[in-house]
Amino acid sequence: MTEPKLLALDFDGVICDTVREGCRSAWQVCREFLPLDGDAPPPELASRFVRLRPVVEHGWEFPLLVLSILDGIPEATIREAFQTTCRERMLEKYRVTPRQLAARFDAVRDRAIAKSLDDWLADQGLYPGMAARLRAVLAGGITLYVITTKEGRFAHTLLETHGVTMPLDRVWGKEHARPKPELLRILAKTHGLAYRDIWFVEDRLKTLQAVTREAQLADVGLYLALWGYVMPTDRDTVAADPRIVPISLEQFCQDFSAWTK
Repeated sequence: MTEPKLLALDFDGVICDTVREGCRSAWQVCREFLPLDGDAPPPELASRFVRLRPVVEHGWEFPLLVLSILDGIPEATIREAFQTTCRERMLEKYRVTPRQLAARFDAVRDRAIAKSLDDWLADQGLYPGMAARLRAVLAGGITLYVITTKEGRFAHTLLETHGVTMPLDRVWGKEHARPKPELLRILAKTHGLAYRDIWFVEDRLKTLQAVTREAQLADVGLYLALWGYVMPTDRDTVAADPRIVPISLEQFCQDFSAWTK
């Protein structure tokens, strides 16, 4: 198949580079737990956050990553155990739930947008060539969906600002609260498509691997966005997996025929 009928894209790390805004917003949340100086994190912490960003699966975990760094947990330990021991240790230590963290994280973003939308937007941006490519996909009649674990309205605002006009109901954020393999099944059913007609681009290898374990989704086209927040070992891992195609930003911004070269 030379092109999809429906293209599903992750947002953070595929469409938009949000790591600086994520770190700043997470720092603001952490100031509610600790006596931290400054509205923005110190450069050294921000650099460590950028390096460790691939361990995060959901936006509400951003503050927990900052807290793990502040707690002095070695980077190697965070890489290996953030989703298990590190994350749970921080939740217990600060007596907070994922739902509470998510609410605080969204509140920080809402305050930042209310104070200055321009400043909030300046802290993040679509990857080079992304806006033009998405507009071309939409103009070509391909059904486009954004599937993200962040609040859908934030992703929609960023897209609109960069001239990518999509219906809000095609930007599926954390309000859908379902695993992405399940969302792919819903998309196929909603649009009456065969799974081979759906292509999915994601920068988190574990998410793509979860799709490969679903026999029903065996024909979905799966692409790993190498420009995103990938782990250092992801390139080698995906090279041995015939179901998942690694793709560069340069390839993504070209015609679909370039995606498999």
